[in-house]
Amino acid sequence: MRLIRILTILAVLLSLVLPSSAFAKEKVIVLGFDGVDARYTELWMNEGKLPNLARLRTQGTFRPLRPTIPAQTPVSWSTFSTGIDPGRTGIFDFLRRDPKTYLPVFAAFDETKEPFLLGDKNPIAAAAIVLVFLALIALLFRRTARYVVLALAVIAGVGAFLATKQYIPVSRPGVINRRQGIPFWEAAANAGRTARVVHVPVTFPANEFPAGEMLSGLGVPDMSGRVGKPFFFTSELDFHRSGANEFSIEVVQLEDNKGRINAKIQGPPNKLFGTPPYISIPMAITVANDRNSITIEESGQTVTLRPGEWSGWTEFVFPFNPLIKLHGISRFHLISSQPEVRLYLSPINFDPRNLPPGFNISSPPKWAPQLAHDYGLYKTLGWQIDTWAISEGFADEQMFWDDMTFTVAQDRKMFDAFLTGDQELMVQCFEFPDRVGHVFWRLMDLKHPAYNAALAAKWGDALLRSYQLMDAIVGDAMAAADKNHAALIVLSDHGFASFRKSVNYNTWLVMNGYMTLKTGVQVKDRNVEMLFDSGQFWENVDWSHTRAYAMGLGEMYINTKGREAQGIVNPGAEVDALKAELKARLVTMTDPETMEKPVRRVLAREEVYRQFDPNMIPDLFVTNNDGYRVSWQTSLGGIPKALIEPNKQPWSGDHCSVDPEIVKGIFFYNRKIATDRAPYIADIYPTVLGLLDVKAPYELDGVELK
Repeated sequence: MRLIRILTILAVLLSLVLPSSAFAKEKVIVLGFDGVDARYTELWMNEGKLPNLARLRTQGTFRPLRPTIPAQTPVSWSTFSTGIDPGRTGIFDFLRRDPKTYLPVFAAFDETKEPFLLGDKNPIAAAAIVLVFLALIALLFRRTARYVVLALAVIAGVGAFLATKQYIPVSRPGVINRRQGIPFWEAAANAGRTARVVHVPVTFPANEFPAGEMLSGLGVPDMSGRVGKPFFFTSELDFHRSGANEFSIEVVQLEDNKGRINAKIQGPPNKLFGTPPYISIPMAITVANDRNSITIEESGQTVTLRPGEWSGWTEFVFPFNPLIKLHGISRFHLISSQPEVRLYLSPINFDPRNLPPGFNISSPPKWAPQLAHDYGLYKTLGWQIDTWAISEGFADEQMFWDDMTFTVAQDRKMFDAFLTGDQELMVQCFEFPDRVGHVFWRLMDLKHPAYNAALAAKWGDALLRSYQLMDAIVGDAMAAADKNHAALIVLSDHGFASFRKSVNYNTWLVMNGYMTLKTGVQVKDRNVEMLFDSGQFWENVDWSHTRAYAMGLGEMYINTKGREAQGIVNPGAEVDALKAELKARLVTMTDPETMEKPVRRVLAREEVYRQFDPNMIPDLFVTNNDGYRVSWQTSLGGIPKALIEPNKQPWSGDHCSVDPEIVKGIFFYNRKIATDRAPYIADIYPTVLGLLDVKAPYELDGVELK
């Protein structure tokens, strides 16, 4: 007994003097994949096509995972990161609306203006520094020479003032992440655990946290400030694309199809000085005499390509003036060189080796350039894999696949290196299954309007191949977990369904008397570019007679008096009655072609979230049955003529407005868990902290899985 008492006292004393990290139970690896569907994962495991995942299931646990409502990438991953539901994170969609203007804006981020150096005092400060410096030098001279030096000091001070005013901005753009909550890796790091976090969505700008590194994921913009803005250079005068260009690819008309052709690349918006509005750089394309290749010259580099080839990393330098330049990287793809030149340029990423001040894509900031030094250049853009070109008819399946495999290879190189590190917590997300699902689902679904038998013969197994790539990455993680006796969790944020038809909810509201339109107003189709370039929205809506409107990927709002700028529905009983009416009527909507019901459930926000900001969170979430999804036009407040439209585009699989019960994600754990309940994505947070013996910093919406 005495020995036990002595040992107990020693243990207590050690707990007081040793850091808490000394008592971490084990290493934890969390491996995330965007958009992996539980049904197909289980099917292909049972067929022996995903051997590593099948082995992980046998050793531990596999369950379909319940995503957030709605089942969207930024929404689910924000709940994953913080352990709280979207009502508390404030991230409930890619988009949100400003109730005072009804305008759509991005949900996760706010753009700000930050002072650059001393702001508008920069010219005065520069002049003062020069004057003081030269005045001190003047003291070293005799009287006559001293006056000469002082006169020169005044002239130099004026010059410094004018030069600073011309070449040094007073402000620079900044970004505020709107997501609320404390990520579990920050909670772990605050408790003394070491952590490394890579490509988790909605982590830009990167926050500093002790004893760890982080590289931001979805949310990091390209150099144009967009989610991703590619370029298409063509000499074809009557070029016609198959898509509607809702993703806003910059089409540049070339002046010729032979010889030397001069063009420009439109770069970043000029948010430092305002004039010119964009910083553009020259590019020259020389078509070979045999028309079988082209040579590209830009930013002092020369690249030669044959049709079907991707270039290596190419650097782009955009000068705002002789002192300030932005550095980017991207890759060209030559689609054809004859009879017409068709050249594609992927979105221009910020060069991780030379990032602008305050543009923190990593924590610590020096980690981003260090990764490029250690492992080679990589995409800094949050939406890494190029879905724009194939979605809008600018590229074929092979071009998409080549970019996908190129991107994953680089990410996997870093991931495999990180697995050998000594961090107690390792978190990394891969986006490729989601991107493959979006553009190849049409070739798995015989009922899809965009199904093509010839393409399906070659690409019908694309989703399976992407899942097998995931399986190989999981195999790497399993080997590292076995070697380090680590806990391994593999998950996805949501699953997938076929997107056969688009539903125009604002059209339904007009048809059923909930929204009134002005007459004689011309309305253009919406696209993503309008979010950045002050496009018009709702220009034909008569708000004085409109009771409800839809915006975002499956959300509906009541035009509430006192909340919306032109609200007409009284808060309280009148709003509640209208919500109940909409819930009852929307589920009766019928597709006249098939007699199917596009709407599965309509959920009031009070049914979904325990806490929320009533001025921001939508009043209703409209969820779809398999085969249907909210239209792109509805997401931006559009009101097309038809209620339901066939989706004939390559973007053919989705999840965004689909009922979460239909699009469940995956959850694997190399431990057995006793509970029979379906894991919820918020459960990952307390489970990881439990493994690390760290207390949660607040009340969570998930529970620890044991």
